[in-house]
Amino acid sequence: MYYGGFLWHETLHLPIPYKRWFVERIVQELRKTSDDGSTQSKGLHANTPDVRSAQGRARAQVPARLRRFT
Repeated sequence: MYYGGFLWHETLHLPIPYKRWFVERIVQELRKTSDDGSTQSKGLHANTPDVRSAQGRARAQVPARLRRFT
């Protein structure tokens, strides 16, 4: 739920193979970030504009697929 952005209710009703895959993927991500301190986590907690700018990873322009026209 923490890395995937799932709600508790959505996670509860996932099939077991999907739950196992997500757990293995999270473990792999955590091992990668712990082995190399310079590698940033891709968790949603580190992907807000404030955190990105503080880490020097701010984007000058929003990617085209994320642009919203109002």
